[in-house]
Amino acid sequence: AAAAAFVHTQDLPETDLLMAPDYAAHEAGFAAAAKKLGAAPALYHADSARAHDPRMRTLPEEIARVVRGRAANPQWIAGQMRHGFRGAAEIAWTLDQMALFAHLSGTVPTRHFDLYYEATLGDEAVRDFLDTANPRAAEAMRRRFRQLVDAGYWTTRRNSVIDAIASTESSA
Repeated sequence: AAAAAFVHTQDLPETDLLMAPDYAAHEAGFAAAAKKLGAAPALYHADSARAHDPRMRTLPEEIARVVRGRAANPQWIAGQMRHGFRGAAEIAWTLDQMALFAHLSGTVPTRHFDLYYEATLGDEAVRDFLDTANPRAAEAMRRRFRQLVDAGYWTTRRNSVIDAIASTESSA
């Protein structure tokens, strides 16, 4: 409980912290354990993938960078759509990683869930793709967004989003 900070170093350029649950288990898991012991250490993500240009960010800054740069990026989503079933699974998987970070460390602000919802289920073309290419992934995303709302990790900016999730859950 005496740790003042936690630093996780990432040296793999082909991956980011929303691509696998190991990042959340390691980085956010430490935060959850520290909180249980009454501590709140600073959380840092050190990106050393480019040895000549290492970057140190707080965990919330790194999550924001990945959400804006990849997860909610229309180009990444379009790329996943070219991969059919597997691409839809990757889109859903990213939301699961965001949820893990939110649950374990509280480092995912509600605005990032707004961005991800708008880029995925909030976009008619992407929603139709998910429903067609991988209905289980689409349904898992609807459930996960609903769980985030119910747990208080996501307060959407628009009331209509909750209704949209509920109506598609009941029709799916």
